[in-house]
Amino acid sequence: MTSGSRFSPSNPLWYEDLAPRASEINFEEKLDGPLLEEDLNHVDNNYVEISRTSSVLRGGGLFTGLIFFSFVGTVIIPLISTIGLQFFTLIPLLGVLAVVMLLGISVWAFFLIIYDCRLPRDTPVRFNRNTQKVYSYEYAASLSSFKRWHKEVKVYDWSCVEAEVAKFSGFSGKAYIVRYELHLVIGKPGTHEVIDRIALKRNDVTGLTLYERWSYLRRFMADGTGRLPKLEVRQQELGFLKSLFSYMPYLSPTDEGRRYRKKMRWVDYCLALVLVWFFWLWLPLGLCHYVAMRCAPAPQWPPDLDGESRSGRSSQEGNRK
Repeated sequence: MTSGSRFSPSNPLWYEDLAPRASEINFEEKLDGPLLEEDLNHVDNNYVEISRTSSVLRGGGLFTGLIFFSFVGTVIIPLISTIGLQFFTLIPLLGVLAVVMLLGISVWAFFLIIYDCRLPRDTPVRFNRNTQKVYSYEYAASLSSFKRWHKEVKVYDWSCVEAEVAKFSGFSGKAYIVRYELHLVIGKPGTHEVIDRIALKRNDVTGLTLYERWSYLRRFMADGTGRLPKLEVRQQELGFLKSLFSYMPYLSPTDEGRRYRKKMRWVDYCLALVLVWFFWLWLPLGLCHYVAMRCAPAPQWPPDLDGESRSGRSSQEGNRK
């Protein structure tokens, strides 16, 4: 691992630069991580589509908002009804601050619920070997106005793409949390000057899958599917059990759960042994995951870019809304 990023400006959460896109590829390297096929929507000789659903804590916003409003309804409102105006009379400034904070948190909780239910079910990224382009489906949201929420498809040349790993760590109050992210770094041709970054994978616990994913994509864009490992694409239809166990795939009774368990390595068993004790949190999150996914719209690609990103035809470059 290098001592610093070769890209400018550097990522504030930078951890490691991955192998340069044009460097020699080791086709003998094993790519057998259980999470490698978790995000594989599609693969053929034309393109690979990578899902980013697992990078989103889907159901988390809905769960947090419901917990907050339940607390307000069962504790705060009855408390205010009991105290009446005495609190504001005794300490007016503190009373006003409490009301402002309550309103602010309420707006934030409402935003989390709406965002969780309006964010498309997936924001995939396509890698087309024929056009040698990357197509990233993005969704932008604004707290100030729902009208500014919109989708956008970013299109970049593969020759301008590199990759890096970012690392987030911190104390949550109960445990020390470490998460890794895989970012595609888009640079100006022939330079290390960054013009954009695309988060391809977030919330990875070990980081091992990130290295395998970058290697998988480099192999595909250079050599097609001939020397890729045989992976099963993820099931994209909604299902109650699938959502319920979305945060505990090692216990899922579905086909995806069985495939996951079959590919688990020792590090995955260790993580499962630690995380399974939080089932009381994962199950309600899974239920909220199902509700949020039911409410969320399916991604709708612009027809011209949808056709181009699936086939070998290349149209005008740039960003399309």
